[in-house]
Amino acid sequence: MEKFARLARRFTLALVIVGSLLLLPAAAPLGNPSTTKWSTAQGTLAADSCLSGDACGVTSNSPPLPSGYFDLKLAGSWSSLPSDADCADQVHYSTWEPRPENVQQNHSKPAPGAMAAAFSMRPRDRGVGSYNSLWDSWLLPRVDGQFTGTTDEILQWAACKWGLPDNLIRAVAVQESTWFQYLHFVNDASDGGGGGGSCYWLRGCGDGFASSTTDSIAYCNDIATLGLDSEVHDYQQDPVTAAGAYPYTPTSGLCPKTFSILGVMSWDDPAWQAPYPAYPGNQNGTFPFTRDSTAAAADYYGAYIRGCYEGWMNWLKSTGTRNYGAGDLWGCIGAWYSGDWHSSAADSYLGNVQSTENNTTWLTPVFVDSRLHYACDAKYGCPS
Repeated sequence: MEKFARLARRFTLALVIVGSLLLLPAAAPLGNPSTTKWSTAQGTLAADSCLSGDACGVTSNSPPLPSGYFDLKLAGSWSSLPSDADCADQVHYSTWEPRPENVQQNHSKPAPGAMAAAFSMRPRDRGVGSYNSLWDSWLLPRVDGQFTGTTDEILQWAACKWGLPDNLIRAVAVQESTWFQYLHFVNDASDGGGGGGSCYWLRGCGDGFASSTTDSIAYCNDIATLGLDSEVHDYQQDPVTAAGAYPYTPTSGLCPKTFSILGVMSWDDPAWQAPYPAYPGNQNGTFPFTRDSTAAAADYYGAYIRGCYEGWMNWLKSTGTRNYGAGDLWGCIGAWYSGDWHSSAADSYLGNVQSTENNTTWLTPVFVDSRLHYACDAKYGCPS
């Protein structure tokens, strides 16, 4: 059972505010890390129909309207949601980019079919009714991350695709990461840690393990072998940085559980799957896609919220207030954080998201200046 229990997380992110290239893995068995390669093909961007502001000839540099562009599509409308291409045409394109540090991840996307293959190896409903069968047959196969653009364009695209308000996703991204997809120290990232490459805590990675276990070691070892060639990284070997430091000293079995602008959890505790076998690598199929591609992260987040809003997460009925059902969008926002239904932790989190949305925090000058939200390290330099 997939859960997102993150009660110990500091989700305020220490905000002092109110409130490129196309990267594709080569065709290869997904489960074989040695053959999971990524190559650059910048010249093919223009071939994507209106998948970037430049490709569409857009000259606007304006931020999104405070009111946003997309409204919530009610529960029951899942079968009429627009396609990837339809939503690419509906995005309001602009060169406005408050997080230039996201450029690589914003212009990276999984190979077609790669995410679906990873999810097919890790079915959510294993015959016990914990999820509606549509979760595996329709919802997860629809998650593909096939879009590139600015940070805000990507959030718009995901909102459109899953029938969610774009301002809601913007607000969640503020809470989860301050809009950083994967801020990290780039030195020697491809060398497997121990000299740079560590991620900047709460700026695209978070949720550490309380202690090292056999299961956490298996997970940390697995994610250490996956991803873009330039980002394959063993977090267990990371140094202790002065800026963006982990809340623990890296060692075997200690690494981030969550990644991305929207805090997508990749870790999957084998206990959640019992009595069935654990997922391969003790991860839910989102890694490395949701770390290395902003669109993949936003796409997966939109899918989770839509599926929850449709009433397809039956296991939530036995959590929190025990009255989970379709149509409670804010309950789903809280469940993303706490892994239960309207608990005090869930409601506190959704309250913070509501405040952020009401204040349109992402449009404030303090928020827009990305340099105010991280520090450089005297030894390892500045993250990017």
